[in-house]
Amino acid sequence: MFGVAGKEARQDCFVKVNIKDSGGLNITINSKLNKLFGRHMKIAAEEAAEEMGIKNAEIEINDFSSLDFTIKARTKTAIRRALNGKSE
Repeated sequence: MFGVAGKEARQDCFVKVNIKDSGGLNITINSKLNKLFGRHMKIAAEEAAEEMGIKNAEIEINDFSSLDFTIKARTKTAIRRALNGKSE
């Protein structure tokens, strides 16, 4: 199941989620701020997945200087779209 959310705009992020049956969470972050805030971005994505009950998924975040609450919201939306079969 695959879902996306966000846009490639300043102070936003584009998130792709592929929900799987096994393998745990695999989070990839593409950001020029990865060295400074990569750990915080990963925690935001992990928390969003946990809140949505997702334990196995590949999550790719393309960050354009977004804040943690944006990453969480986009991740949750992408998960919701994946679960509903939408990839808008």
